[in-house]
Amino acid sequence: MHATLQRVNPLRSEPVLAARAAVRRLALAVGWVVIAALIAIGAAGVVAATDHPAGINTRPELTWAGDQAAKPALDAATVELAQLSNAVDGLASTARRSLTDIVGGDVQALSDTIDAGTAQVTEVKTQTAQLTAALASVPGVGDAASLQLSPGVIDRYDALASTQGLTDGLETDWLAFTGRAVGAARLTGLLTRHDQETAAAAKAGAAGHYQRALTLLDAPDATLAEALQLRDDLASSTDVSTLTEWLNRNAAYDAALRTLYQSLVDANGRVTNGVRKAFAEEATARDQLPADTRGLVVIMGDVARGGLNQAVISIEQARGALATALDVQQQYQDPGTETP
Repeated sequence: MHATLQRVNPLRSEPVLAARAAVRRLALAVGWVVIAALIAIGAAGVVAATDHPAGINTRPELTWAGDQAAKPALDAATVELAQLSNAVDGLASTARRSLTDIVGGDVQALSDTIDAGTAQVTEVKTQTAQLTAALASVPGVGDAASLQLSPGVIDRYDALASTQGLTDGLETDWLAFTGRAVGAARLTGLLTRHDQETAAAAKAGAAGHYQRALTLLDAPDATLAEALQLRDDLASSTDVSTLTEWLNRNAAYDAALRTLYQSLVDANGRVTNGVRKAFAEEATARDQLPADTRGLVVIMGDVARGGLNQAVISIEQARGALATALDVQQQYQDPGTETP
C-alpha cells in the first residue's frame, strides 16, 4: 500500500501562522496606543481651550462689549468720587478751624465757621447721593446684569462700590460737634473774661478805690454764675472735675477780695484787725489760684475728650479713606500705572 503524499503549503505552516498572529497582535496594540494618544491630545486641547486662568486679558472677545459699556460709567462715577472727596476735605478743614476758634474763645468766629461747615455737610450728602446714583447706572453689574465684564473692570467697580457708607454718620457727628463746640468756646471766653474782670477790680482796689472795686466785682461774679451753668450742661458727657475746681478757687478769691474791700470801706481806709484778717484771707485765696493758663488747657482737654476730638477724628478718617479710594481709581484710569 503506497503512502499518499501531500504537498505542504509553507505559508500555512504552524510557525508561520504563529508569527502572523503575533504581528497582528502587535499591530493592534500599537494602533490602540496611537488612538489613545490622539484622544488624550484632543482632550487636552479641549481643556486648554475652556480652562483659561482668570485675568483681564482672558478671552477679551467675550467681555469687550461689556467693558466698553461699563468704562465710561465707571469714569463718571470716579468724577463723583473726586467731588465727594473734595467736599469732605473742605469739611475736615472747617472742623480743624473750629477747634482754633474754640481755643480762642471767639464765639462769633466759631458761629461763622459752623455755618460754613453745615453748608459743607449738605454738599457731602448731595455728592454721596450722586455717587450712589452713578454706581447704580454702571451696566453689567447687579442681579439683572446681562453683559459680561472682565475681572479688571469688575474689580474697579467693586473698589468704587466699597466707598459707599464712608460718609455715613458725618452729619450726626457734625451736629454733635457743633453743639459742644459752641459750649466749649463760650466756656473759654467766660474763663478768660472772668480773669480780666477780676484783675480790673483788683487794680481799682490797689489804687485805693475800694467802693469802685466792689462794684467792679459784680461782673466776675455774674461771669462765674454763667460758667457754672455751662459746667452743669457739660457734666452729662464731660469730666468737669477740673473745671469745678477752677471755678471754686476763683469764686473763693473773688469773695476774699470783696471781703477785703468792704473791710477797708468800713474802716475808712484804716488798718484794723478786721482789715488785717481780710488781707490774710485774700493772700491765702490768691495762693490757691492757678499760676498760669495750664488749668485752662486741662479744662479744654476734658471738654475735647467729651466728644469734640472724636467728631473731628471721624471726619478725618472719612477724608483719608476717600482719598485712598480716589488714588486707586486713578491707577485704574492711568494706562501707565499698574492696576492694583
